Amino acid sequence: MTEVVTPTALSEWLESDNSADVLHNLAIVNARLSNVLAEVLNLQKDIVKEVSDVISNISKLGNEIRRVKLDGIENNSQGPLGSTKADSLRILNALKNLGIPNLDADINAASSGTGPYMVKKIWIDSITPSLQGVSESESNRSQQEGLRLQTFTSRYTQFAEQASSALQKKAQNNTNMVSNLRIAG
Repeated sequence: MTEVVTPTALSEWLESDNSADVLHNLAIVNARLSNVLAEVLNLQKDIVKEVSDVISNISKLGNEIRRVKLDGIENNSQGPLGSTKADSLRILNALKNLGIPNLDADINAASSGTGPYMVKKIWIDSITPSLQGVSESESNRSQQEGLRLQTFTSRYTQFAEQASSALQKKAQNNTNMVSNLRIAG
């Protein structure tokens, strides 16, 4: 008489208890690890995207600061930061949020003004290296998070392949046993 095989839902199979079949247990452990790593992988993708967005914002801020049109080339020459008061405040707050120090006085002065905040060349020259430092720091972080993502992807693939391999070996063993029974019979 032939045994009837009932398909099992993946979630039910993953929650099954240990059995006497070592390959079955190995496949379940690897599949569970693969599922956990899939979740971690998705979270890591989000982190990599966030870091990329921060780097993009730093680049945009740097461009806005470089676009300030100064009325001369001396350190005391000045120009408007942004085209409006709101623009000036947005840029200053974005710089502060990135960790650029000593901007409170500038933010207060821009808030009390009526038009775009006027900055001096010396102010731009002091902000630019700080912004470059933050950019380099975020670039390093991006590389680290990218490597972490690559590691998680590799481990996820490894565990998924091991689960698949264990199931294939189990199926092959079952087929070999049935073949041996037919030959013996």
